[in-house]
Amino acid sequence: MLREKSIITIALTTSACALFCLSGETAAESGKSGAVENFALLDHEGKFHELDYYLRMPTSKGIALFIQGNGCPLVQKRVPELNRLKAAYEGKGILFAMLNANMQDNRSEIAAEAKEFGIELPILKDETQLVAERLGVLRTAEAFLIDAKSKALVYRGAIDDRMNYQKEKPEAEQLYLRDAIESLITGEEVVVKSSDAPGCRVVLPEKDQSITYVDHVAPILKSRCVTCHTTGGLGPFAMSNYSKVKGWSDMIAEVLMTRQMPPWHADPEYGKFANDCGISPEEKRTLVSWINADCPKGEGDDPLEGFSPVAPEWHLGEPQKIVAVPEQTVEPEGVFDYRNVTLDNPFGEDVWLTATEIRPGNTRVVHHVIVTAVHPEADRLEKWVTGYAPGTEGSTYPEGSAVKLPKGWKLKFQLHYTASGKRETDVTELGLHYSTEPTKNEFKTKVVMNHDFKIPSGAYDFGTEKEFTIHSGATVYALNPHMHYRGKRMSFEAEFPDGRKEILPSVPNYNFNWQRTYIPETPLEFPAGTKIVVRNAWDNSSLNPHNPDPSKDVRWGDQTFDEMFFATIGYIEKAE
Repeated sequence: MLREKSIITIALTTSACALFCLSGETAAESGKSGAVENFALLDHEGKFHELDYYLRMPTSKGIALFIQGNGCPLVQKRVPELNRLKAAYEGKGILFAMLNANMQDNRSEIAAEAKEFGIELPILKDETQLVAERLGVLRTAEAFLIDAKSKALVYRGAIDDRMNYQKEKPEAEQLYLRDAIESLITGEEVVVKSSDAPGCRVVLPEKDQSITYVDHVAPILKSRCVTCHTTGGLGPFAMSNYSKVKGWSDMIAEVLMTRQMPPWHADPEYGKFANDCGISPEEKRTLVSWINADCPKGEGDDPLEGFSPVAPEWHLGEPQKIVAVPEQTVEPEGVFDYRNVTLDNPFGEDVWLTATEIRPGNTRVVHHVIVTAVHPEADRLEKWVTGYAPGTEGSTYPEGSAVKLPKGWKLKFQLHYTASGKRETDVTELGLHYSTEPTKNEFKTKVVMNHDFKIPSGAYDFGTEKEFTIHSGATVYALNPHMHYRGKRMSFEAEFPDGRKEILPSVPNYNFNWQRTYIPETPLEFPAGTKIVVRNAWDNSSLNPHNPDPSKDVRWGDQTFDEMFFATIGYIEKAE
C-alpha cells in the first residue's frame, strides 16, 4: 500500500518575478539590428526557457537563435554545422537554441525530428507565433545573434553561404554567423549584420485589425482574469473598465509573453486538469495582438464597467462546524515567521470530514494556511486535514470517502502572513462538513520527501529525485509539488508494471509565488506495482530573483530561506 504521512505544505506569495515581453524588428527592418526584450517558451522536451535569464548569466556573451521547421531540407542540412558551432562556442559564452513557429508542427513531431537528425539544441515551441511575429520571421533556416550585454540584435541571416534553393556549395566561402560570433566574443564590431537566408516559408496569421476590447478582449478577461483582478481581489490592479485595462495593457502583454500569467504552470502536453486556470494560445494571441494594435475599444457598452464578481461567503456552502483562529495582528512591513496556533478539537467523538474549507479573514495578508490534526500525547503523529493558498476554494472529497478526524486530536493551524504596508488584523476560519458514521473509504495523503540533498551555491539547475512503489492499487485525485524560493521545476512520472511510462503533471516553471495542487480531470488509476518517480531541480544562482543567498549551500529546512523536496499525492487505496 502507499505509506501515508499526513502533512502537506501549500504556499503562495504576492511578489512577482521580473519578467519581460519581447519587441523586435519587423520584416521590413530585416537589415537593421534592434533591441530584443525577453520572452519565455517551453522546448520540445517540455523544459522552460526564458531569454533574459540566459542573457544575464555572468559567462554569457550572447545567444544564437535558429528558426527551425519540421521537414524543411534547408533546416535539416544545417544541423551538423549548428551542432559544431554549439560545441565550439558554448564554452565561450554563446548559447544556442532553435525556434519553431510552424502552426503545423506539434511538440511530439518536433521531438521526433530532433531525435532523427541528432539536433543537440533545445527547440522552443512558439505556439502563439507571437515571438516569431515580433522578430519579423518570414522563413526557417535564419539565424539571429543577440548580444547579451546590450540585448541588441547584432546579426540576422544565413549561417553561411553554402546553402541556397536547390543549390549547395562543397564548402562555404562566407561564414556569416561564425564571424559574427567571433566579433561578439572579442568585443569587435560585427561587420556583416545581415544576409539573405534561404529557407521554407513560415506562415504567420494575418494581423487581425478587427479585434476590439468590447467584442473580443473583455470577454476573455471576464472569464479568465477578473476573478482576481477586481477590487479587493488578489490581483494588484482591478480590470474594472476599458480605461483601466488599456492603462495596464503593456504590463498585460509582458506577463503573457513570459508565461507569468495566468498563474498556471502545468505543461499542457501532459494531462488535463479539472482546476486548470490557464489560457489558450488563441486567447493569448488575441490579447497580445489587440495590445499591439493600440487597444481599439470598439462599439457598445463596456462589458467590465460595473462588473464585480462577488465570491460566496463559503464556496462549499454553509459548514456544519466552524473553527475560528483567535485574532492575529500583522505589522505593516517585514518578513514574518510561520505562526502555529493549536486549538481543541470541537468534536467529542471520531468524525469523518467529507469536505473542508479555509476562509481567510484578510486576503491582503494571508499567505497560506495549513491545518493538521495532532495526536494529543505524541505531536509527532500529525495528520493532514486541509490547506489554503489564494485561488483555492476548499476540498470536497470523492463520494464515499472522507478524512478521519480522531477523537481528542487537536487542530494545529500553520499561518503565514505577508505585510500589506499598514497594520492589519486577521481572523481565519476553518469550515468543516462531516459525518459521524464511517465512510467506505478513507481519503489519504501520501507525502514524498527527500531530506538528503545539498544544493551547491551558485548552481543554476541542481536536481534530485525520489520514488516509491504502490504496493496495492490506488486512485489518485490530486498532486501537489512543493519547494521553496529556489524551486525551479518538478514532475511526476508513473512507471507501470508492464513497462509503460506516463508523465503526470509536469511543472517546468515552478513558481513559489503561485503553487498549485493539480487535480486530474479524470482520476488516475494505478495498479499494484506501479512506481511513481518525482523529479525536481533548484536554482541556487544569483539569477534567481527570489534566492535569499546564492553564496550559500542549501539543505532541507522548514523556513523559506531553507529548501524542501516535498510533494503530496491525494489518493484512495483500492481494496485488495
